[in-house]
Amino acid sequence: MKSNLVLVALMAGAAFFTLSGYELIRSSATVLFKAAYGAENLPVVMALMPLVMFAGVWGYGALLTRFGPRLTLRITTIAAACLMLLCYGALQLELLWVTAVLFLLKEFYVVLLIEQYWSYINSRLDQDTAKRFNGPITGLAGLGSVVGGVMVAQLAIPFGTENLVLLAAIALIPAALLSNTAYRWFGEPADHQDGPPAETFSEGVGWHFVKRNPRLLALLAIVLSSQIMAAVLDFKFQGMLSGAFNGDVDAETAFQGEFWSYLNAVAVAAQFILTPILLTAVALRWVHLLMPVVHLALILWAIIEPGLWSVGAAFFAFKVFDYSVFRGAKELIYLPLGFQERFRAKEFIDVFGYRTSKGGSSIIIATLQKSGVAMSQYYLWIALLMASLWLALVFPLTRKRDDP
Repeated sequence: MKSNLVLVALMAGAAFFTLSGYELIRSSATVLFKAAYGAENLPVVMALMPLVMFAGVWGYGALLTRFGPRLTLRITTIAAACLMLLCYGALQLELLWVTAVLFLLKEFYVVLLIEQYWSYINSRLDQDTAKRFNGPITGLAGLGSVVGGVMVAQLAIPFGTENLVLLAAIALIPAALLSNTAYRWFGEPADHQDGPPAETFSEGVGWHFVKRNPRLLALLAIVLSSQIMAAVLDFKFQGMLSGAFNGDVDAETAFQGEFWSYLNAVAVAAQFILTPILLTAVALRWVHLLMPVVHLALILWAIIEPGLWSVGAAFFAFKVFDYSVFRGAKELIYLPLGFQERFRAKEFIDVFGYRTSKGGSSIIIATLQKSGVAMSQYYLWIALLMASLWLALVFPLTRKRDDP
């Protein structure tokens, strides 16, 4: 029990600093891109995400095969920090195109690092222990998001939006130290030493291990539909914010920092209170059903009464659930699986799947926008459709092996 607490504290601490840095770069990168190219072009840059994710997951798989989990995590963390520093230098030279690079980087690096933390945690905790600890783990990590959001709100105007990128890179230093300490004290996953390395491209990126497991296929489909829903709600919300602040970059960055700090504070409360209660007292199927039902209700409100409050509430609720209940419930799907599913299939679903779904939908949205279609009018309806699909997919996800 004591060793579990130390492991949880180290990896949750690494996630704390990673997420605090992410909050610093999330708002700044988004606002800088909008200032350079306009909110209407967010789907255009997001359309590049599938290429970035595919290359990134392939690179992760190659590193994992050659170096193992510990060195792979160290390499990817250092690489993310160095890329941020390069982007920061380019911003000082007023190279506008780097805002697109920064936007894509912030979308990719955080999921890659966080999912590696969870892959390691899932390799060390059993089912009962995970049900008790998954909520607090996400809660401790989520405190970093709260701290990061408050820093954005307080520092954006006096410090400047661009300088927040530098702070995000610095935040990865303690994250690297803590995660490496966890590996040094508790070692590589035992089944990693015995399991064969990936031999084919499909195995390397994790798809081979997803397609042979019906529950992982259902989980991938849920991730795709939920993230498309998140993308269109985000596009709608960002468009409304751009109109409200009318080009005042630092003021909008400060507002977004405040918005995310409140959101993350609610998520942390849910992680410490709601998630452990639901995961220990309620059947897993009902936990997974709860989330799309809540989203459907809020999206319908936004459709009936469209406005900054209703759209913001739908987006707010999605992120709160995504950071708390969905995170804890989703990890229980991976827990009984082997090394390849926990480290390769998981990264395929939770890194490639998470961001590629946004990118794939963005390609369609960007194409239609260039054809003259006012896509902002349809964002909420797309979100409603995706929430409905999510609800239907819960049943194959939570079907027991002996069910017909």
